[in-house]
Amino acid sequence: MLTKTALLELDAETRTFALVGAFIGYFALLEQGIESALGEVVGVDGVRRAIIGRNMGFDDKIKTLRTLVDLFITDKVEAKRFDDLAKRARKCGELRNIVAHTPFRQSSTSDGAEFFPISASSKLEFPDMDWSIDDFLMQIDSINQIDNDLRSLEKRMSLQRIAEALMQVPDANDARGERAAAVGGLFGLGSALLKDNDP
Repeated sequence: MLTKTALLELDAETRTFALVGAFIGYFALLEQGIESALGEVVGVDGVRRAIIGRNMGFDDKIKTLRTLVDLFITDKVEAKRFDDLAKRARKCGELRNIVAHTPFRQSSTSDGAEFFPISASSKLEFPDMDWSIDDFLMQIDSINQIDNDLRSLEKRMSLQRIAEALMQVPDANDARGERAAAVGGLFGLGSALLKDNDP
């Protein structure tokens, strides 16, 4: 568990690297969670999921997840919630790029780290960026919350798949005859399950 008390016991230089490493590490878990959510929506796991995740950049994963959720989550309120989470995750990705690709050192004004980012989109700028321990812990808490909420997509998709399978009514002309059609969808259990999961 990453606590302020434990971090303050470290010498300043070690603490600086520990804070930056913790941020990067927790972000990596978030990215893995997004890969899991992608795999769940698409319905792939194992090696297939790993290949898809490995060959997409973070921003592409977010765009793909947002599109898939819009298409495949039948509960539109739930889809909107996950879309908002994906947008928040994207913001975390922007911060992660700054942290991962910017020189830093122990701060001379706080108990955290001072970064030296350069912005050169339309004009050259050197924004101030100094994160205290509290700033790092707040960012990490936000990453963890997004990660946990996105991972709940797996449970939601599993329930939706069960409901959709139960709602399928077999063809009355198949080998099982008309009796199959009468019990198709397990007497409406699928539609009840979908209804129960609507807010």
